[in-house]
Amino acid sequence: MTPVTGDLDRLADFLGDARTRSAVVIVDAVVESNGYGERVRAALPRDVVVSTHVVEPGEPSAAAVDLAADAVRAAGRGAAVVAVGGGSVLDIAKLASSVATAGDPVGVYALGARRLPARHVLVAIPTTSGTGSEATRTCIFSDSANRKVWAWGDELLPDLVVLDPQATVTLPATITAATGLDAFVHAVEAASGQRRDAESVKAASQAIALVLTSLPAAVRDGTDLDARAAMQRAAHLAGNAIDRSGTGVAHAIGHALGTLAHVPHGAAVAVGLDAALAWNVDAAHDRYVTVADAAGVPVAGLAERYETLLADVAFDNVATAIGTIGSDAGRIAATMGAEENLPMLDNNASPPAPVDRHHLAERTLQRWTTWCEHGGRR
Repeated sequence: MTPVTGDLDRLADFLGDARTRSAVVIVDAVVESNGYGERVRAALPRDVVVSTHVVEPGEPSAAAVDLAADAVRAAGRGAAVVAVGGGSVLDIAKLASSVATAGDPVGVYALGARRLPARHVLVAIPTTSGTGSEATRTCIFSDSANRKVWAWGDELLPDLVVLDPQATVTLPATITAATGLDAFVHAVEAASGQRRDAESVKAASQAIALVLTSLPAAVRDGTDLDARAAMQRAAHLAGNAIDRSGTGVAHAIGHALGTLAHVPHGAAVAVGLDAALAWNVDAAHDRYVTVADAAGVPVAGLAERYETLLADVAFDNVATAIGTIGSDAGRIAATMGAEENLPMLDNNASPPAPVDRHHLAERTLQRWTTWCEHGGRR
């Protein structure tokens, strides 16, 4: 398992032990502008030659990965990669640290078509608490056809993870909410999916309890370091859980919304779970017993408890900030069943048939509209 530290000062010792002479900091543009990127650079060993590659806001794309890989190559063969940002930047940096050692663009590795090459030394410093990308062997990016695809491999696990709650305190409330809900969805789907095991259920259960108590607090007061630290822990636990056991239909819905309407990932999977949770519980009641236990409710009350969480973190503000979803149920259902999303459907607590996918797509659009117009009230 990847070593984890909460101390940014450990970076110097780690890179010194790795005998690194150069490093490229791959950092989110907003994180760079708020000064946290400089804090990271200041924590690096003084004798290390440091360069910086700034990633502009947005979901990860193949083009963004290839640009970052060029920056890693320019930093030198033995350079360490220090990834600083949310899930998008971490995924870009993870992939760049690997594909930089070969000459091919990242697209040739999509959907496991080719094994990833050995990577540079890699440190991950998440600045959001949601994706758990720092704990997974999976990266998501949009290919040249704008499909949300994935790459997978042991090469994508970082050598060191730094969970510094100070890195998250400037996040706006809407992003705090959306990313934190992503962690909750990860935990629920890992604990209920076809590939669940005792270890993933344990980690997911801890994450569920942490999100329910800490995410509303972090949304209310972004400077609450206890809540921020608890959410970083929750996201990391949920990331470990999905790394073992995968995700489900909420992620298939989310990826379809990302592909078709460019809905940001956290918001997309959050509404996906809102649309699918009651259906899942009806179809596979026993798989949600541990999830409900972690949430402190009976299984029959799990969907309602999740709606309460959405209300507590003002998901209506998240949805209205994004606006209308520019797609229809037929296209969403079809994209849910595309090649890149089938592993999520197959791993769901109850794999949905085509008619179920269409129902869930319709339900997704209904719930999104309800959150936008009525604050989630039915």
